[in-house]
Amino acid sequence: MISNHKERIISLCVIVLLAGCTSAPRPTVEWTCRNNDAEISCQGNSCDVAMPEEFTPMELTMDTNGGLSLCAYSGCWSGQANEFHFTGDYFSITGLEVPWSATEGAATDILTTINIKTGIATLLTNDFSHPMTCKAS
Repeated sequence: MISNHKERIISLCVIVLLAGCTSAPRPTVEWTCRNNDAEISCQGNSCDVAMPEEFTPMELTMDTNGGLSLCAYSGCWSGQANEFHFTGDYFSITGLEVPWSATEGAATDILTTINIKTGIATLLTNDFSHPMTCKAS
């Protein structure tokens, strides 16, 4: 009788574990973000802030599968993130040495975190540090 009871408990545990493993995956979400309010460029130990009439906004596109693209002026850094994850209301994505699409320019590191409820993100690269507003598509 005890053996039969143990088998039932083990079977129930296996069913519960399998149910957790087979839950539906999270649907892919893509966000498009822009730094419409300011462009913050940093070199060394200082940063310069340009106001809206002084720059062309960058456009960041990222998705929950790790797709990442940051476009500026004459080209884009585009690729697959090295790391991406959700923590509470935040989605963070990191791309290291993301390649530049144009002939002139170098790869860069890109780190961004978005609050998925408010649509506000922060972007850090080797040369820029922007607050961004985002929309899910």
